[in-house]
Order: sequence, then structure tokens, then C-alpha cells
Amino acid sequence: MDKIDWHLWQSFAAAYLAGSLSGAAHALGTTQPTVSRQIHQLEIMIGQSLFSRSRSGLMPTDHARALIPMAASMTNQAHALERLAKSASATQTTALTITASQITGTMVLPSILAAFFDAHPALRITLSLNDAVENVLERDADIAVRHIKPIQQELWGRKIGFVPIKLYAHKDYVGRHGLPSGLSELSGHRLIASSVHLRRLTELGLQPAFECSDDSGSLAALQAGVGVGYCQAPLASEDPDLVPILPDYVPATLPFWIVTHRDLRGVPAVHTLMQHLGDALDIYCRRAM
Repeated sequence: MDKIDWHLWQSFAAAYLAGSLSGAAHALGTTQPTVSRQIHQLEIMIGQSLFSRSRSGLMPTDHARALIPMAASMTNQAHALERLAKSASATQTTALTITASQITGTMVLPSILAAFFDAHPALRITLSLNDAVENVLERDADIAVRHIKPIQQELWGRKIGFVPIKLYAHKDYVGRHGLPSGLSELSGHRLIASSVHLRRLTELGLQPAFECSDDSGSLAALQAGVGVGYCQAPLASEDPDLVPILPDYVPATLPFWIVTHRDLRGVPAVHTLMQHLGDALDIYCRRAM
């Protein structure tokens, strides 16, 4: 048998895992005809049919099921080799990408990064604001500041701490409407909620007067005096115009994690930035205690 090109096995594994030619093409960043042609070529070379076509997608044959464990292992090893090569070439990197949620990225990280730039002026940083979990696993970002524990085995995460989420209002709003003395009096106030916090109001039998799709919009409304809304306690403490509402009431806590790919932990620039982020976010979290 002639030597089989690696790309044929790659297309086979991608099609098996995706269940369709179009899904495999998307995963590989190529075209559907290319994937189809490579699978057909592989079938000819091994003398076996690997898939049958149906309306629901590709149906793997018994021979395909026997081959997929090793083909998938080859794919994983190739990806690991690629990541290792990238991390090795990045030991002198001067550019990193951080991903963070809207509020953390716009209100918490800039002052932290300002101090970092003073100590490392040659490093360039791209900040990607995304409330979804951006795929650090696929190197869309080098470092993520997240509020959930990473579950992928290939990722490394460090839990920094957590901050209380509390209710606040602008002092001008309080001057016009007063302070509620208990949860039961919140129904008499204009309430602000992002989609994240809407459930918390609903559980109290309350409805917001102002609802926003993300936390940055609800924070802007809070700071403008629209009404009573949620905010990270240490963030609110930095704004002298925000007044705590029911200060002993803590409806939620927000954990802070910094995450990177395990292959990048040894890259000096990544290690240095993660150390700086961890130390600064630890101070931020402790500010709420």
C-alpha cells in the first residue's frame, strides 16, 4: 500500500466527528468538495468504504469505527505538536490577546493593564470583550479572565477569588425616591437588570423598569440615575455617586478565574502577564471584604 497522506486521515477524522462533510469542511477551514475528495481517495487506498450517505448525514461503517480511535489520536497529537511549535516560537512574543466579559474588560482591567504597560512597554495587548467563553483551547485568546471554572483538560486556570454582587442606586435617584428599608419595598422603585440578573428579580416577584442585554448597558443606566440595579461591590465602591441599597443583602457572588492553555504557561510573556493579572485581581476581590 502506498503511503497515505496525513491530510486524508485528518479529513476522515473530521467527517466522523462532525457527522457531515460540511461540518468537517468548517472544522478544517476548507471546502466540502475537498473533504469529499480526500475521503474518497482514502477509501480507494485502503480498499474499504468508510461512510454511507443518508439524509441525516454521514453514517460510519464498521471499518470507520475501528479506525477512528487511532485517527482521532493522530489528530490530537498533530494539534498538540502545532501548539507546542507556536508556544516555542512565542517565547519572545510581543503581542498577547486577553478575553474578558464586557464589565470586567471595560471597567476593571484597563487600570490593571495601565500599570502593566508601565513595566512592560514593548508588549502589545489586544483585549477581546466577549461575555461568551471564548475558545482559549483553540488559541483565539492567550489569556481569559472568566467567571466560571475551565472544564477542558488542556486548559489551566487559577481561581483568584470572588466579589459580592449587590444593589446600588445613584445618589440623585436616592435623593428623589429615598431608600427602601427591605426587599418588600423594592417593588416601589425603578429596577434595572441585564439579562444576567433578570432571573434574580423574577425570583423576588419583581420586574425591571429598564432591561438591557448586557451588564455594561445596565451599569450605564445605574450611573445615570435611572433606578436601582446590580453591580460588583468593589467596582461600585470606586464611584462616589453610587449608594448601597440594602447593604446587607448579597444576591450573588462572582468568581474570578484567569485561564490559559497548558502549552502556554511556560511562555515568559504569558506567565508574566498572568502573574500581574492574578495579583491585581486578588487586590480587587479583597477590596470587597
